[in-house]
Amino acid sequence: MTTNGPSSSAFSRRSLLLGSLGGVGVAAGIGLYTTRHHRAHHKQPDGQYRKITLTWPNANMAAVLAVAAQKDFFAKYSLEVENPTDPINGANAIAALANGTAQFAVAPALSWLPHLHNGLEASLILGIQPGTFRLLVRRGAGITRLEQLIGRVVAVPDHNMADKLFLAIMMRRKGLNAMDGIAWRPTPITELMTAAANGSIDAIASHDPVAWQLLNTSSGLFAELVSSNTGHYADRTSLVLGVANATLTTDPDAATAMALALRDAAKWTNTHRDDAATLVATATPELSADLIRDMLANEPPIRPVVGHTLRDQMAQYCDELQLIGLLPNTESAAELAHKYTQNVLKG
Repeated sequence: MTTNGPSSSAFSRRSLLLGSLGGVGVAAGIGLYTTRHHRAHHKQPDGQYRKITLTWPNANMAAVLAVAAQKDFFAKYSLEVENPTDPINGANAIAALANGTAQFAVAPALSWLPHLHNGLEASLILGIQPGTFRLLVRRGAGITRLEQLIGRVVAVPDHNMADKLFLAIMMRRKGLNAMDGIAWRPTPITELMTAAANGSIDAIASHDPVAWQLLNTSSGLFAELVSSNTGHYADRTSLVLGVANATLTTDPDAATAMALALRDAAKWTNTHRDDAATLVATATPELSADLIRDMLANEPPIRPVVGHTLRDQMAQYCDELQLIGLLPNTESAAELAHKYTQNVLKG
């Protein structure tokens, strides 16, 4: 929706925005991404003021979102961004887009693709950063290899499907059927420590910041067995920005502006991780700046991707979801990825 009004980076208090910091840092770093090179090779939005609704899981802990709001990357593209919901995982964020509560949503690719296959009217337009999935095993459970998870109880916080699918795909590559062979137990985040301490769960499939906090504040209760922070997963995007097709049709410049704002914010976050950690810490008193700083330092480089690169990486995910039976084999992974992605920066 395009309206007349002042440019603002305001993000609602329900998620992240610290309105008093809205004017900080416009000159610092933003100019790095307004080069002639980008203007020549990427479509630019029309510059009109827009009020946009964006839903993002655990928004107050999202470093790229904190940077986009507090360093005025949204304002740079004349966006006022509000968060009408407070989703706890990617499925909740996608649901908000599906029911019209939000125009844009951020969720893991592994959450997006099954919903898109099931008819969700949306398109993926920007890969923001790699995933940070971690499998934490309870010390004393005797689990040192993935195959030892078969028959064990693995907790998944708040029905988060992406965490489960990441582990299932890794195990399927080794010939293991984790979807049926593991006793998956949805467990609220607040109950994970107790469940592990009393031995009612053997492992946890989760993602940062939850996984990092559990690993580093549990007095050695957990050990990390595998994660997406190394190997080819570290080079592949996971958190992806999607837009409702209705918005893409009626206001394509809104999608261009949002993709550019989050792309620029992601690049800045990658090179200013300590600063980003400080911004997140101001909105999350339960997490210290040092803990967030160590977490970001432990995670892969943040490389936003669009266009062919995004499509190719979504095809890899489609292939993996076909491998575990969550997407059909009747279409090629490349065709599915082509159907589900759009390049809103193509001039």
